[in-house]
Amino acid sequence: MDNALLLGLLQGIFEWLPVSSEGIVAAAYTLIRGTSLSEGVQYALWLHVGTVPAALVALRKEVLKLTRDVFARPPRLTPVLVFLVYSTIISAVIGLPLLAALADVSEAMGTAAMAVIGASMLVTGAVQFIRPPKDTRQIADVGLVDGIAAGIAQGFAVIPGLSRSGLTIATLLVRRLDRQDALTLSILMSVPASLGASVYAGIDSSIELTPETLASAFVAFVTGLIAIRILLRLATKVNFAGLVFAMGSIMLIGSIWQALAQS
Repeated sequence: MDNALLLGLLQGIFEWLPVSSEGIVAAAYTLIRGTSLSEGVQYALWLHVGTVPAALVALRKEVLKLTRDVFARPPRLTPVLVFLVYSTIISAVIGLPLLAALADVSEAMGTAAMAVIGASMLVTGAVQFIRPPKDTRQIADVGLVDGIAAGIAQGFAVIPGLSRSGLTIATLLVRRLDRQDALTLSILMSVPASLGASVYAGIDSSIELTPETLASAFVAFVTGLIAIRILLRLATKVNFAGLVFAMGSIMLIGSIWQALAQS
């Protein structure tokens, strides 16, 4: 049970930070239980059943407005709604085949899994050094191109170590979105993608609804809600690129040490 609570805690904290929660949880799961990277990724994806409700609660005003727009007669195709539709479609088109391929590739990776995650996190950290321009756009200005670009970033973020929030926020910053609005959009677009990922993991894996797995998801919900609220307050003040680099470097060094120890 302790391990399950730890995994839920990691998921809740790191899901919204520009650090790969999937990579961290998958790596922790692999080390704790001695399983393949594929099983760790499946568990990390399933834990979104805890963080998705956290996003809905934290951004309930935005979610309610989107819901009213969808069910209006006729539906109101606001810029944010159009953005979410396109980003979700693009994410699914890219992400689902990658998830299927990952299950086959990861079985042969062995101790290299940690190195792959660490290297991917270094890439994520490098992307986050991008600074937004001074002439930023607001959330009401998003459009089709923004949705496609953010959807591509979110789709590739299924690769363990690549941060979904880090890549989508960086992409939106490149598109000159205000940092606070970029974070809000990143969280909103995570809801359908994360829900789909958890359903995929539940169908494709052998994860069972036990007191242990439910407790893990509940911890992910509580800590995720707290993390979102803190991050929204710090969005314009903090750049987490250094943290991502540090964690990626630790994983790379750990994988090298493990490989040397086994040789």
